[in-house]
Amino acid sequence: MTRLIQHTVQILKFLVPVVIAFFIGRTIYRNWQEVREANWAFDGGYLLLSILLTVGWFALRPYVWAAILGRFGHPIPYGAAFRIFRQAELSRYVPGAVWQYVSRVYLASRWGVPAAATMAATIVETVLLVLASILPALLNIREALPRLAGIQQVLLFAFPVVALVVVHPRVLNLWAGFLARRMKQPYTELRIGWGALAGVWLTYSVMWSVVGLGVGLFVRGVISIPLNDVPLVGSYYAAAWFIGIVSVVAPAGMGIREGAFGLLLAQAMPLGAALTIAVGVRLWMTLLELLWAGAGLWFFDAPGPHFSPPDGRSAS
Repeated sequence: MTRLIQHTVQILKFLVPVVIAFFIGRTIYRNWQEVREANWAFDGGYLLLSILLTVGWFALRPYVWAAILGRFGHPIPYGAAFRIFRQAELSRYVPGAVWQYVSRVYLASRWGVPAAATMAATIVETVLLVLASILPALLNIREALPRLAGIQQVLLFAFPVVALVVVHPRVLNLWAGFLARRMKQPYTELRIGWGALAGVWLTYSVMWSVVGLGVGLFVRGVISIPLNDVPLVGSYYAAAWFIGIVSVVAPAGMGIREGAFGLLLAQAMPLGAALTIAVGVRLWMTLLELLWAGAGLWFFDAPGPHFSPPDGRSAS
C-alpha cells in the first residue's frame, strides 16, 4: 500500500505541472487577442534594475546557508558555499522532492561536510526563507482577497510574533526533524541562538521585499503598469512563490507558481496578459539562476579539498 502511494505521488509530480501548463497555455491561446492588445512596452532600464535588485536573492542565500552550516561545526568558504548552493538549486527542476538536497549533500561532501550537517543547515535555511515570504505576501492580501481586508492589520501584527516563536531553536528542531524524516534524510539538532535565527528571518524578510521589487520592475520593463503597482506585483510574487514551494506535487512549484501568480496579477490586468507575464517571470528568474550558477563555476572553480578524481589520485 505504501509503495502504491509513493508511485501515485511520483506520477502526480509529473502530471500536475503538465496539466497546469496545458491549462495556462490554453487560457493564453483563448485570450490571445487581449494578450496582443496589452500595453507591452520593453524598457531596458527597468530590466537592469530588476537584475540588480535580485542580486541578494542569488548571492545572500549561499552566505546564510554557509553561516548556519558553520554553527554545526563545519565552516566552508563563501566561494565553495556559493558553488554548492547554486549548482544544487538547479536540481529543483528534476521531478522528486529530494534531488536538490541530495545534490547539496554530495557537493558539500567534497569539503568534508557530513550529510546530517548539510541537511540540517539546508532545512533550517529553507524553513526561514519560507517563513520570510509570508510577510510580504500579506502586505497586499486585501487586493487579492477582499474578504480578508478586515483582518489584514491583525495578520500583519500577529505573523511576526508567530514567526519569532516558530524560529525558536526548540520549535524549529521539531519542524526540521519532521521534514528530514519525511524526505528520509539524516538530521542533526540545530544548536544556535534564538537571536541569530530571528536575525536571519528578518534579513530574509527584507530580502523578499527587495526581490519582490525586482520582479515588479521586470514586469514594468515588459508591460506598461503604474509604478505604484510595482510593490503590489512583488507581493503577489511572494504569495505565489509560497504556494509553489509548499506544494509537493510539482518540482520547483512549476505550473502551480505560474498559475497562482497569473491569477493574482489578473487583479490588475487581463487574465491572458497576466498568465503570459507569470510565465515570463519564471523564464526570467530561471535565466538569472543559470547565469549565477555559471558564475559560480567560473569564479569558484575549486572542487574541494576532500575531492578525489575517479582514478584515485589527489585533486591537488
